[in-house]
Amino acid sequence: MTHAPLHLTDSDFDAYAPEKATSNAYSRPRLEVKQRALAWARGVIARLADLGITVDVHGSDEHPTLRNKKRVECQWVFFWRDAAAREELERLLDAGRSISAAIDDPSPYGRHAFLALRIDSHSVEVCFAVHPEAKVDIDNLRARLAAKDGTGPALAAELTAALRALPEQFAVGVGADRVAASAASPEAIEAMLERAAEGQVPLWIGWAVPREVALEHAEILDEQLEDALLALAPIYTLVAWSRKNDHIALDRRLEGIERERARTHAEVSAQTEKWQAEQAAARERSLAEAKARGEAEGPRASALAFGHGARPGYGAPRKPSLDTLFKPSSKPEGDRDRRGGRPQEAKAPQAPAAPRERDREHTPAPPRVAPAPAPAASSSASPAAPTTMEKGARVRVLSGPFADKIGVLGELDGRGGARVLLGLLSTRIEVTDLALVPEGRERPAIQSSHRRPSAPMPRKAR
Repeated sequence: MTHAPLHLTDSDFDAYAPEKATSNAYSRPRLEVKQRALAWARGVIARLADLGITVDVHGSDEHPTLRNKKRVECQWVFFWRDAAAREELERLLDAGRSISAAIDDPSPYGRHAFLALRIDSHSVEVCFAVHPEAKVDIDNLRARLAAKDGTGPALAAELTAALRALPEQFAVGVGADRVAASAASPEAIEAMLERAAEGQVPLWIGWAVPREVALEHAEILDEQLEDALLALAPIYTLVAWSRKNDHIALDRRLEGIERERARTHAEVSAQTEKWQAEQAAARERSLAEAKARGEAEGPRASALAFGHGARPGYGAPRKPSLDTLFKPSSKPEGDRDRRGGRPQEAKAPQAPAAPRERDREHTPAPPRVAPAPAPAASSSASPAAPTTMEKGARVRVLSGPFADKIGVLGELDGRGGARVLLGLLSTRIEVTDLALVPEGRERPAIQSSHRRPSAPMPRKAR
């Protein structure tokens, strides 16, 4: 779990109320939420890097700007491809985009598939989203859904299997029309893409936590949101385009674009070098002509007789020539002393004085750092672990996005799988990826997100 929790409160949700969306007076509380969310995101980046997924993290504007159409109704924290990968695709994404489209939606986040954390006045959610403007990722997803590979597992089946592996609380849909992620099929996803293109809204896969539930379980919410984003990482890998996940032969198109750019750059460089050579030759000719004119005027000026504009003893022309104009002037011999008239000699730099013996004796030695004591071994013996895996047993997840998490065994399906309750989430995990946990060592996970009814107060005796 990250060491920078969100600590969401009522005032954090209230800062994104619709009536406050256009006001700059609430930019400060929204900025505080954004800073905490970005600090929380560092732990997610590290865990995604362990899975081989390199992303950059950015937050949406907390004050009204052109990018959010002068309204701040939510806070986004985006996890999207790094700068090098984005720059590689921007040339394709901007090729067919009009200026009016760029003015209407200047935000770059809609042109790339992304993982995200979103906070508004009603809920907090984690999701994977891909907008119709992310044409490369949309085309890659459509190619996956249309693939019919008879020699191995179909690409569409691989995506649906990843959706069914998500926890039960996850949904997929467009706008407010959402269904359980486990019930999604390739045909249903293709229909969702059509609705997304018509309404210019993203295809959404994720988990939304209502405000009341988020505040009630604030002590475990940060860790649950982080685990949920890690559970969405396989969906991001299968949908977002990369050179390893290329189903539209985009790699060859990018190589062609790079060759065209290199050829254009070479032509422009050759023209620039030719122009620079022509300018240098023109300067050389101009200097040579000017020097020839100066040499031709020099003897005529020096032949002037005394009394016809020449001073006695001076036969050189009065007008400067190129020889005298560009001749380096002699350096002065040096500043002369006011008293003796002799040039002052530069003082040689003095070497720093060596430290005296008395100073060396009083120089404090660097402090010694005592080695940290070794942790003492626990003297209490651990209780005996249960030997049977049955409903209600406490188990530890051994692999996957919920590795090392402690949960409660809800039920066994008889096919080698088990339904495990992990706080606010419940998911199906193979029994081979579970291990029984001795009682009394870990805090039991919360099995329900509903508030328990309080006991009635006793009546007063009359």
